[in-house]
Amino acid sequence: MKLSQLIAVDKDVEITGIAVDSRKVRKGNLFLCVCGEHSDGHDFAKEALKNGAAMIVTEHALGFKHEIVLPDTRRAAASLFATWYQNPQKNLRIYGVTGTNGKSSVVGILHHIYQKAGIKSAICGTLGLGWDGKFYSTENTTPLPEVLYEKLREMVDDGITHLFMEVSSHALALDRVSEIEFSYGVLTNLTPEHLDFHKTMDNYAATKEKLFLQSQKKIFNLDDPFGYLTHQKHLPSAIGYGKNNRCEFMLDEIRHHDSDGTVFTVRHRNETYLFTTSLVGEYNLYNLLAAIAVALSDGIDGETVAHAIAEFSGIKGRLECVYRDKFTVFIDYAHTPDALMRVLTELRKTSPKRLRVVFGCGGDRDSAKRPVMGRIAQTIADDVIVTSDNSRSEDPQKIIADILAGMEKSSFDRVTVIEDRKAALRWAIETAESKDVILVAGKGHEEYEINASGKHPFSETDMICQALKQFGFLK
Repeated sequence: MKLSQLIAVDKDVEITGIAVDSRKVRKGNLFLCVCGEHSDGHDFAKEALKNGAAMIVTEHALGFKHEIVLPDTRRAAASLFATWYQNPQKNLRIYGVTGTNGKSSVVGILHHIYQKAGIKSAICGTLGLGWDGKFYSTENTTPLPEVLYEKLREMVDDGITHLFMEVSSHALALDRVSEIEFSYGVLTNLTPEHLDFHKTMDNYAATKEKLFLQSQKKIFNLDDPFGYLTHQKHLPSAIGYGKNNRCEFMLDEIRHHDSDGTVFTVRHRNETYLFTTSLVGEYNLYNLLAAIAVALSDGIDGETVAHAIAEFSGIKGRLECVYRDKFTVFIDYAHTPDALMRVLTELRKTSPKRLRVVFGCGGDRDSAKRPVMGRIAQTIADDVIVTSDNSRSEDPQKIIADILAGMEKSSFDRVTVIEDRKAALRWAIETAESKDVILVAGKGHEEYEINASGKHPFSETDMICQALKQFGFLK
């Protein structure tokens, strides 16, 4: 491809590919100098030229003969990769879901509904990228442009027509999806998260709202304060869901609700729809309601939606039951104060003999949430086991101390600290009593642990099953 086809410049240079990592540059490549969180691509421009780059794209003059200066190389990355892969996003109906919690569940439910409707669809998010039996793990909830647009091209070539995508606040802030016009944008909720990156809740909210400036139709949770305010700003193209009668899609009645599932009705205009699901918890009702609002608004018939929801068994690592016999063990991805409070509150409703929680907080991330999560865990659970959770470059003991700082010292007798996560899981299983409910929170679907020495394989499900076998609870 000619350089002039990628960038509006009068330079007739043949480009063989695009790279953002100087180590991956091949002869004839265009190298983008992108400023990352931990490194600056401008520092590697010379290396890229040595490796065969035909042209450097930079944000300021570096003094090389073969360079082009653009004001924002990060934003240019999305445009360049989209163009290189022949703008596959224009051949897809893309549904973007954003919010602090619930993105993976809403995306998973939608993907399941549309598949049941016979529509060739793909899914993209925290759990990875997948369609038609293909699956790719991803480092980011919303992939970087060099990955995203390549995979969109592959989807289109495979005949995929619909894509359900988690859109993270980082992806919006860093313009990864700036080339996409979303058919639908969905907001689940907004609670404090990623404030180490966004600094303030106002910045965080403004970043989330960017999705709706790129969406044809917009769907908001009206029971969420930010959802309601943003819905009002985007009328008349905004659609609301929730419990109150201002909602186009209203949770009308909960007819049955226990640990085995939920039966509920949704009212839309003059129609009432009945749904049965194996999912539990009020927050899951909101996730289901968001997906129902999208599907029905998009022309999927109510019967198909109801059948799909009845068959949907849940998302890996989202209140996933890994053992239920003498006691019960759940794994959940809850790693924010709001998510931890919601899942513990729902499990408390199951009236366990003891509600026990194993959790930690991530290193190199928003430290302000640590004491808040400690206080939530101690307030709702009977026993709290504080441990490590992707400590990264931080001292695990410092993170644990931050968590403990939010707890009442008078109730420390209900708190156990075991830094090693595997040992914490073993101790929780070893000391479990009949009819206990144990929540292991924070990692969910993750198959790794990150500490100062790097990233290591770590399957929480495997660790729990090993402990269950060791102590005679599982054959």
